Amino acid sequence: MSKSTQENLLYLSSTFSKLLKRRFGKGPETCTMMSKGNRLYIYIRNFITPAEEVLLKNNQLILVHNFRSAVINAVINEFKPEVSKVFGGKIDHFFHDWNYDSNTGIILLENVPSTDEVKMEEDFEKTLFNLIDFVGTRYHKRPVGLKVVKFTQNICAIEAREVLLQLESLAYEQGNLDLLLHQAREIKSGYLKNKSLFEDLFNRVIEDIFIVWDYEKNRNYLIFVFFK
Repeated sequence: MSKSTQENLLYLSSTFSKLLKRRFGKGPETCTMMSKGNRLYIYIRNFITPAEEVLLKNNQLILVHNFRSAVINAVINEFKPEVSKVFGGKIDHFFHDWNYDSNTGIILLENVPSTDEVKMEEDFEKTLFNLIDFVGTRYHKRPVGLKVVKFTQNICAIEAREVLLQLESLAYEQGNLDLLLHQAREIKSGYLKNKSLFEDLFNRVIEDIFIVWDYEKNRNYLIFVFFK
């Protein structure tokens, strides 16, 4: 990564943290920006507010999700012009996922169309895709296609296409987001239960696993964050 790109990412990280603090009343402990092609990944640690802690203790996860989504949407709408100014191009989509137990989150911003693909050692990629198939098909529909879109010492992101069951597509069309949220939690829980299998393959300790969903385009991103 060039120095100028690193400086841009540090600037965006500082800007985003300030926006979060203004909207939430507190900023994250850390906010790490990573970029690849037309995608920007934001990894956040220690973001839960006191009000959210109370809701979580009372198992009000839907309320927490709705509150956080509303605020994050407002923050991203303010943040998108800064990203466009730094990297050029328009931000078309953004997605987010949160692990409340570990107090972490990931936000993915992208513009389309995208041709990003990481060149990975063929045998390793095949083994990775086979493992995703082995674990994932226990919990969700087998995707039509998989593609690694980012792989560094810090993160691995895999795009999966055509991942929704007919019932899930119908739930999205009818606006039944509670059902989709519950299903997404169950699927991610399944991957977390099998984290050691992926750690053995990557030969890395996995700090977090996220799955961000694009229901409109029937795809998701499986994201592994590694301990540095």
